[in-house]
Amino acid sequence: MSPPADDTSYISPPDYDPAKPPPLNYTIKCNRREAAIIVFFTLIFIEAGILPLILFYSIRWGAHLDNTKNLAIITSTVGTYSGYKLARRSWYLFISDSSHQRRPIGAGRFGPDAFTIQISLGMTGFFTPLIIGSSLSPASVHTVAMSLSCFMIAFCFPLLITGIWPHKLKVPFRVSSMPPYTGLPPAVYTIVEDIVAVDGGGCVEFRQAWRIRYEHSAIMRRIVRVTSLWWGASGMILAGAFIAIAWTTPDDVGYGIGWGLPWLWAIVSAAITVWWVNKELQREADEWSHPSVHKVFSLHIAQTVDEEKVAQEVNEYNDRNV
Repeated sequence: MSPPADDTSYISPPDYDPAKPPPLNYTIKCNRREAAIIVFFTLIFIEAGILPLILFYSIRWGAHLDNTKNLAIITSTVGTYSGYKLARRSWYLFISDSSHQRRPIGAGRFGPDAFTIQISLGMTGFFTPLIIGSSLSPASVHTVAMSLSCFMIAFCFPLLITGIWPHKLKVPFRVSSMPPYTGLPPAVYTIVEDIVAVDGGGCVEFRQAWRIRYEHSAIMRRIVRVTSLWWGASGMILAGAFIAIAWTTPDDVGYGIGWGLPWLWAIVSAAITVWWVNKELQREADEWSHPSVHKVFSLHIAQTVDEEKVAQEVNEYNDRNV
């Protein structure tokens, strides 16, 4: 497979011993990563799930405050932890001394990764109805109840369109490690790459190992596409249904559905995803020697000289462990 004509730093994917898939050189079962993941999702669930529900109904039925004061209190409490985490990952990505190790392959110092853009779009969708609804006089419970559903739409739309047309859509700017005008992979690819490299501390070594695994495994490419389609399609459809229900039911019912059911969708989808991905990974390992599984597909990712050295180190590690 030939590299792009203008990509002088392109490295052809190496040939691997077809014993098993190239390792990703990363695990969550060390350095308290599992505990950190549990704490993160617990605090996010409390901030944007449990807290808004408890405050709304306790203030409404207990303190008997009107909706304007009630929603103003809720709006002032939501976003503290998520804002801190976004600021922290921006520090890791742009400012810290080791930030060069966490940036996308070939990216400059202040080039945001795809997940930063995608989560920013999602948070914009989340805070827009939250702030508008609580700022009206009187405040609109139905508008505030749309917050999580609007987040789902903004976040899931890239998942859906890149899953429907994998490697077909092109944009004139960098998307994580993907150079401009390069066919975009399903968005789960960049979500995994960016979260593990930046928030999980996998750094550029994981980006290289993830690229190699994706390029060499047809099953991994199927996993990424199917999960993108599942989260994108189910999120978009259910978000529309939640919004419709929130606007056609009484305040108490609509608010509970708007802030409760999106979390139920996320938890159920996450459980299904973990089960199915583990099953497919086992199939990938069992069938790796089959030509239809061990099938190379190039992402045409440009690399700097330093990143080429890291890629070579990853390749040598993989050669020793396959």
